[in-house]
This record gives sequence, C-alpha cells and structure tokens, in this order.
Amino acid sequence: MFMQVTLFVVILLALWIPRFVSPVSPITSENDGPLFQLLSNNLRYFPAFSITLALILVLVQSVFVFSLFESNSFFGRRNFMPAIIALLALSWNFNYQTLHALLPGGIFVLIALNSLMFAYGRQAAYHQVFTASFSIGVASLFYFPLAYLLLMVWFTLITYRVSSWREYAVSLIGFLLPFLYYISWLFWSANFINGLKQIPNKLFKLTYLPHFEMVYTIWILVSVFVMVITMIAVLNIMNDKLISLRRRSWVLFNFSFSSLLIVIVSGWQILATNYLFVIPSAFFITGSLVIIKRPFWFEILAITYFTLFVALRVYLAF
Repeated sequence: MFMQVTLFVVILLALWIPRFVSPVSPITSENDGPLFQLLSNNLRYFPAFSITLALILVLVQSVFVFSLFESNSFFGRRNFMPAIIALLALSWNFNYQTLHALLPGGIFVLIALNSLMFAYGRQAAYHQVFTASFSIGVASLFYFPLAYLLLMVWFTLITYRVSSWREYAVSLIGFLLPFLYYISWLFWSANFINGLKQIPNKLFKLTYLPHFEMVYTIWILVSVFVMVITMIAVLNIMNDKLISLRRRSWVLFNFSFSSLLIVIVSGWQILATNYLFVIPSAFFITGSLVIIKRPFWFEILAITYFTLFVALRVYLAF
C-alpha cells in the first residue's frame, strides 16, 4: 500500500508539473452547463488557478474512486491501484490538463455511484436513490449530457430487482430538483425562453464520427479494447462472488452503458466524454489484475497499455 501511494504521488508530480509551466484557460464546449459556464468565465483570465483547481479535482476524484471500491470490498484487501489508474486516465491528454466540465461533474457522478451501491439490500432506499439522482441532476448542470445517467439509476433499480414505483418516482423528483432551481434562475434573470431552448440543443446532437489525429485514434481504440476485455473477464468472475458484490459490480456496467449512450447522443464529443469511463476502467483493470487467478495475460496487457501511455505523453509533450 505504501509503495502504491508513493507511486501515485510520483506519477501525479511527473504528469502535472509540466502543465504549470505553460498554464491554459479552462476548456469549454457547446455541451457545458450553466454552473461550469459560470466557473469557467470567472477563471478565464487566471489560467494558473484553473490548472490548480483541475489538479485538486483530479486528486479528489482519484482518491474517491479508491474509496468507492474499498468501501464495497470488491478486491478483498486494500489496493490503491484504482486511484493510480484513475489518475493516469484523467491525465492522458496534455491539452485537457486544465479545468473542464467533466472534472467537477465527475465528483457528483461518484457520489451517485456510491449512493447506488449503498442502496443494495435496503428495503426502502429512498434516501440513497434521491441522493444519486439529485447528484446526477447537479452534475448535469456542469455538463448537460450527464443527464442521461438517470438511466443508470433506473437500470440499477432493475438490477436490484426493485419493482416498487416509489423508488423510480423519487429518482425523477431528485433529478428534476436542480433543474427547477436552474429554471427559476432563468426566469429571474429574464432569460427564460432562450435558456430553455439551449437545453435540448446541449442534450441531443447526432453527428458523424469526428476525425482525430492518428495518435488520439490509436489511444482511444486501445483503451476501448482494454476496457471491453477486462470488463468481460471481471464480470464473468464476479458470477462466483457473493450476490451483493455481483449486483454492485453491475452498477458499473450500467454506468458504462449509459456513458456510451452519452458519447453517441451528445455529438461524439469523445475527447471530452472519454473521461466518463475513468471510473469503470479503474475497476475493471484493477479487477483483472487482483480478482482473477493467474492474471499473466492481463499483466502483459496492463504493461503494454502503460507503455503506450508513456509513449503518448512523450509524443504530446514534444
């Protein structure tokens, strides 16, 4: 554990110190929500502070990922590897090492995941369902397409075999509550009609696949391959685990499926929305190395993936 934490700190410093040499302003996109627009506008002329805040959010999110899996005892013993994988995945693109909407939004997504996993086995999990859906609603006000993660809540209720309509109603109420505050703000700021018109435009935009540089294309394709292979392997081995672990692990599959939907319906904003897959990737890659017996081929896969990451960072740096 100590060696893993030390490695985490070394990687953190190695990846982020170069970014402070040439700080950049927050990255904005057409899918950003009002909370992030407000935040980015205030930090536009303070790039160094934008980098600092981004680093803090990356650090918090990485440790939160570790805490999420640790509290659910997925790996049987303390293992800081999920935090290391999350750190690498959040820092792979040098150009995105500044504040962007998925960083603050990701914190609320993690809160939602934690609440959903904690809801398993409870007779009336209204509080947990409300917290999860409310967190997704707040996350959507940072990045509007995150609203589709409400499907993750419903898929999870189905996975938990919850047949009562009350949990679904509570989830809808919790999700809509942050939007009620947003709509009220639009009304009081005399921007009601224009503000409402922007919501569907930010939520739904079908386009063709974008063209990327070859290096980005290779990295994304390899990342998809690694995640799919490790997902199949880990979910398969989870069938032999306790039913509580099995059901909670399927929450991450529901999250992955909902995130894929976000990538498609939001206009294939892959360079931004790939950060949604940080959480499940950290789980499935760690699980393939820790849970599976004799993980020789997965170790080779992980080493190759890490080597590719180093090569990518060196290429982007120069």
